[in-house]
Amino acid sequence: MSTTLKVGGITVTALNDGFNHLPKIAYAGLDFDAHPGLLHSDGTWHMPTACYLVQGDGFTVLVDAGTGPVQLPYPPQMAAAAGLEHAPEFIAVGGALPDELARAGVAPEDVDIVFLTHLHMDHVGWVAPNGGEPFFPNARVLYGAADWDALITPAPEGDLSRTVMEAARAAGVLEPVERAVVEIAPGVVAHHTPGHTPGHYTVQVSDAGQEVDLLGDTVQHPLMLTDRGIGFHADADGEEARKTRDDLFDRFTGRGVALGMSHQPGLDFKRIESGEDGPYWVDA
Repeated sequence: MSTTLKVGGITVTALNDGFNHLPKIAYAGLDFDAHPGLLHSDGTWHMPTACYLVQGDGFTVLVDAGTGPVQLPYPPQMAAAAGLEHAPEFIAVGGALPDELARAGVAPEDVDIVFLTHLHMDHVGWVAPNGGEPFFPNARVLYGAADWDALITPAPEGDLSRTVMEAARAAGVLEPVERAVVEIAPGVVAHHTPGHTPGHYTVQVSDAGQEVDLLGDTVQHPLMLTDRGIGFHADADGEEARKTRDDLFDRFTGRGVALGMSHQPGLDFKRIESGEDGPYWVDA
């Protein structure tokens, strides 16, 4: 198991900003009774919130920016709908990214580009924490243009994503992207993969015949590989999200490509192999 990979001359490191605590109802079609041990004692699935540090010759890119230095109270309506008698105090807890970067030897001013796979709250938090100044003072912040009107414009006043992104826009650091394929840095290319959100992108890192793909939120649970009927409550378009996810699974099966996923337990990189019973995960 590894949370750091060398891709030719590029280093990719998984960093964890915190955790989300989601109930069973967030995963439509997932039979938790058939998979004992998935849920914690509080009745929720604890999933990490990954950011990926991509370092190459002359560039430092951060893919996604975590939840930020916040603790979001558990929504009572979600707890009630999920039948959680002892819901966790918080549905999302962030704040670890600065220490994770420091352990990797990176200061906020070292980051050249922040690329946001999409604009959900657990991916944008450190861009401009709590609506303040940009945390990465020298970074351009790239994101899928389609997500602004879908997620930021209609969000209520005080919404975390809206607060953060509007502060970043006021600071003049945002650069929306619209093309199907966007070069971020040498060997680092983003691909439009809508479904989870309209402006969702995955990120391909390749050099010297090696490749790792960062899948963002196209995959929210590892069991989605073997049970293609599992859905996710936050997908903007469930059918499109499923098609995008299945296309990615099929494309990477048996290719030896390492995969990083925003909510993969342990944040270790995986590959997909194929056996008599179908595809399965292996450590990259």
